[in-house]
Amino acid sequence: MNEIDIQKLFQEANDAVPRLSFEEASNIILEKNTLIIDVREINEIKATGLINNAVNIPKSTIDTYFNRSLIDNHINDKEETFILVYCAAGIRSALVGHKLQKEGYKKVFNLGGYAEWIEKQK
Repeated sequence: MNEIDIQKLFQEANDAVPRLSFEEASNIILEKNTLIIDVREINEIKATGLINNAVNIPKSTIDTYFNRSLIDNHINDKEETFILVYCAAGIRSALVGHKLQKEGYKKVFNLGGYAEWIEKQK
C-alpha cells in the first residue's frame, strides 16, 4: 500500500468516526453504557497506563484476529453501548473505529490520544 492509499484510508476513517471532545466523552462516560478501548500495543500500555475503566485490545490483534467476541465479551447490548476508542494520537483509533462500524457497531467514537486525555483530566 502506498502513501496515498494510506492517507485516503485514514481520511475515510476520520470522516466516518466522530472525534469527541474531552467534555463530550466525559458526559457519555458518566451518563451512558460505554466501552472504552485502548488500541495501543502492550509495550505502550506498560509505559503509560490506561484510561480508567478502559480495556486494551491492540490494533494489531483487531487487524489479525478480529472476531466479534473481542468486543462483545465487554458489552451487554451492541445497539446501546457507546464504544470509545483511543490510541497514542488518534490515528489507529480512527482506523479501528471505522472497522468496528463496518462490523455493525453503531455508536463508535474516537477519543484521540492517550496523552491528550490525561492532560485534560488534570
